[in-house]
Amino acid sequence: MKKQTYKLLYTIILLVSALYSCSSSDEKDISSSVTKESNFKHIIFYGQSLSLGWQSPQAITKRALEGNYMLGTNPNVRYSRDITTLNPLVATAWQSGGEQPIVSAVNTFSHYYRNEVNENQLFIASAGGEGGMSIEQLSKEFPDEDNLYQSTFVESLKQGKARADELDKEISCPAIVYMQGEFNYPPANKGLGMTEGTDATTNKDEYKRLLLKLKNNMQSDIMEAYGQTEKPLFFIYQVAGIYVRNKEMSINMAQLEFAEENEDVILLNPTYLTSDYGGGHLSTNGYRWYGEYIGKTLCSKLIFNKISSPIYPTKFDVQGNKVTVQFFVPTPPLIFDTWTSDYRKDNGFQIIENDTDIAITDTKIEGNKVVITCSQNLTGAIEVIYAGYKRYGAGNLRDSDPWKSYYSYYDDRSALVKERYTPLDKKGGVAIYGKIYPMQNWCVPFYMKINK
Repeated sequence: MKKQTYKLLYTIILLVSALYSCSSSDEKDISSSVTKESNFKHIIFYGQSLSLGWQSPQAITKRALEGNYMLGTNPNVRYSRDITTLNPLVATAWQSGGEQPIVSAVNTFSHYYRNEVNENQLFIASAGGEGGMSIEQLSKEFPDEDNLYQSTFVESLKQGKARADELDKEISCPAIVYMQGEFNYPPANKGLGMTEGTDATTNKDEYKRLLLKLKNNMQSDIMEAYGQTEKPLFFIYQVAGIYVRNKEMSINMAQLEFAEENEDVILLNPTYLTSDYGGGHLSTNGYRWYGEYIGKTLCSKLIFNKISSPIYPTKFDVQGNKVTVQFFVPTPPLIFDTWTSDYRKDNGFQIIENDTDIAITDTKIEGNKVVITCSQNLTGAIEVIYAGYKRYGAGNLRDSDPWKSYYSYYDDRSALVKERYTPLDKKGGVAIYGKIYPMQNWCVPFYMKINK
């Protein structure tokens, strides 16, 4: 049978071409526009529980870095007291959690920023939103007396500007980090729509529409509040773990496509590789670890003018009983890693033909490709899935990025709440307590349907 090549999305091919064809000066122009000098740089997180550190039983990043601040007593605006004051940025336990990912993210970013750009740079970190919220409930237009957009995000802008003015300093925002999507999957979406009695959307295109509106609103309000002429970049992640709830991964694919379609949107690494509690909320180490991933991406885009990306698919080939998926790989070689993250069936891949799950007999890496061998020839409508709900929203495919983390893996063996899995330092090795967090790039969760 003649070999056929299938492209994931036209936009993703354009993205790859653009990444390789752009000059270093083009990259610098993008970065310099959002790193314009101001005394304070305000890094803003917004979203639901994973952006805030829910369920973490303790706060471990307690040593503040000089020049890094939070508004009041907690990085999470909704749970902070004395929000009209600036205090040193530290992780702070509260009734719903402990370690906040924004702390390690900003500490990592600020460390490199001061070394590479401006040793006197000041930072403010604030996280808005609330756990268990749909994108509708986090929108500016949500008709609720306690509108979270106003009470957490806009309020952080007001307080940031007021604190800077009191000190006769300028303030700007180079980056928004948006972490949400879990409660737009069923059944969590029930009753969480834009109007009372309606469900939050699970539709890919509608989610993208709402996300575009939210991005534009946040960027516009920041520019107005801080008087900056440059839009802050918008960093997003994909839903992972047990929160992925349908075969087509509608919210995940909305997030992937949204990053492809908007040049001011940066897709972060997935969360599934980090330590968690039962595949849901991240563990104490998981939050600090993922914060480091965010900090790494902020550094890549806003300091080093480099491409920062997880692994993602670019082409699909089907021949006989084999499916070959070609990937964009930031730092080759590709590796199936079953020690940093625990093994998932078929390394996270799933093949469906004519609505029937097809047994996979082998997954093999060949250069920048993964060859999936099935138990039978594939002749019908084929669906290729990675880190989908049948694999509990995770997989084992990563690259070989040598980036070194700022923090080390905290020994939390005495904690009452235990991690589902603790990473090993190598295959068959020992737990990484006291060692740096692994920082390779991992593959995005994805769904692709091929009609032969």
